[in-house]
Amino acid sequence: SRMTPVKEGLVPALIDRTMRMRKEEQARKVVLAWGVLNVSLAGMIYTEMTGKLLSKYYNISYWPLWYIELALAFLFSLNALFDFWRYFKYTVTPSSIVVTPEQHRLLGLRSSGIQASPPQKPEKKETPAPAMSSPMQGQSVLSYSPSRPPSTSPKFSPSCMTGYSPPLQSPSPPSSGSPFSSPVAYSSTNSLNKVMSYSPSSSSTSPYPSSIGAVESSSLRARYRTSPSVFNSPGGKEDYMADLKSLETFLRSEDEKRHRSQLGSPESVSPSNSPTFWNYNRSVGDYAQSLRKFQYQLACRSQAPSAHKDETDLGSKQAAEEVWARITTNRHLVDRIDTWTAKLRNWINDTILVPLVKEIDSVNTLLRRMGCPELQTGEASISSLKQAALVKASLIPTLNAIVQYLDITPNQEYLVERIKELAHGGCMSSFRWNSGGDIKARKWDTDLPTDSAIIMHVFCTYLDSRLPPHPKYPDGKTFTSQHFIQTPDKPDMTNENLFCIHQSSTNPPHYQLIYQGHIYNLPKGRNNMFHTVLMFLFVIKAKESGMLGRVNLGLSGVNILWIFGD
Repeated sequence: SRMTPVKEGLVPALIDRTMRMRKEEQARKVVLAWGVLNVSLAGMIYTEMTGKLLSKYYNISYWPLWYIELALAFLFSLNALFDFWRYFKYTVTPSSIVVTPEQHRLLGLRSSGIQASPPQKPEKKETPAPAMSSPMQGQSVLSYSPSRPPSTSPKFSPSCMTGYSPPLQSPSPPSSGSPFSSPVAYSSTNSLNKVMSYSPSSSSTSPYPSSIGAVESSSLRARYRTSPSVFNSPGGKEDYMADLKSLETFLRSEDEKRHRSQLGSPESVSPSNSPTFWNYNRSVGDYAQSLRKFQYQLACRSQAPSAHKDETDLGSKQAAEEVWARITTNRHLVDRIDTWTAKLRNWINDTILVPLVKEIDSVNTLLRRMGCPELQTGEASISSLKQAALVKASLIPTLNAIVQYLDITPNQEYLVERIKELAHGGCMSSFRWNSGGDIKARKWDTDLPTDSAIIMHVFCTYLDSRLPPHPKYPDGKTFTSQHFIQTPDKPDMTNENLFCIHQSSTNPPHYQLIYQGHIYNLPKGRNNMFHTVLMFLFVIKAKESGMLGRVNLGLSGVNILWIFGD
């Protein structure tokens, strides 16, 4: 027996039926294999029973053996009969199901042996449908809009036109994503085709005749574009058009409304006549009366400065381009400085600040275990920490390295807390180039180092630890002594071999690059320190082959030049 055509209420039953048929198809192959195996085993045992092969070749004379073989042969025979009966049951069961091609694909029946037949189309009846049977009929005439429910559109009786064919499915919405473009997309040609053919396909080769002449249809091109009130129909009996006279009356009223709107009548632009004041299908003339009350002028650009404007002047980018042009001929280099700055901040955070904070916490834990809670980093003075680094060098070898990073200000409590804040969150999000943070309800003041000074100090200290010791600098500050000069000291401009970063101002902080007797003064502001460090590293990469003395700043050394990419 075959199933009836699928309806929405039978979808779960259809899925269950399909799954059951697929299981039976798989089980049919399995039971056939078991049946052949059981027949083979039963045949082998029967052969042994009749020929007594075990007693001949192996000299087994156990008398109950024949009964055991008989039981096994009987058992395997029953299993074979049962398997063949199941195989016959699955085979005679009809394996055909009535589904649509889309259901055939979704249910995965292409790779199975289940036969799928399309549903038979019901015979068309010539009796006309009632007026309320299809709420989508009016939308075939009035250019269906997906943004409104079908119940809000005017309804037309099929007796209004001869040869009407009710649609089998609701029309699909347009592909445009804008809700305002949906009604506009339906042109007058589509509306004309829908009125003349009255079929869901809207094709010009419709077999149904049209009862509207060419003269009448030509006027419909403009009529159905400006009909704001048709979407506000309450859906009563008077809204259903049963004959051509009602249609003509409707079209005549729409022509009068359109004429009043072109004249700028207040009646036509009243919000009560449309579901929304800015109706989609209205023209500019619909709002002529309202627009006359207002006068529109072009706004003037404000000359007030932005509240978030950076301290750098408006020509900072041009000034930076001029400075970089003295180093390289690549004019597009400035466009990548922001990317390089972000990479440099990440490198300082991940390579210096985060490991430093972890080592500080580790040393503090070790000092507490050793019974020295008064020597906690961030609480003890820098002189006490230096003395402890000398005395306990064998027990805490990393304490001396930590002291070098903290030797910038006597206020150790602020310094340690600020370093932890800068290391938190990544990319130094709390960085303030010309100030610092607040600690214990105390505002930052000029007696405390700025964030720029802290970052420059830890950067120089890190490179001190990576460069080999020099006999001229027994304190271990090889990089700081050669490549960093801090005010009030001034660089010796007569030395052409001088290559350093010069801090020319403390508050606000400002840095310059000194290279081969020339000063490269980048624009001041929050990125001055980072841009100066970037130029310092770029000179090493481009002019010094990536070498700072005997140390490679590339992959085989400090590995900081990766921030410039290729």
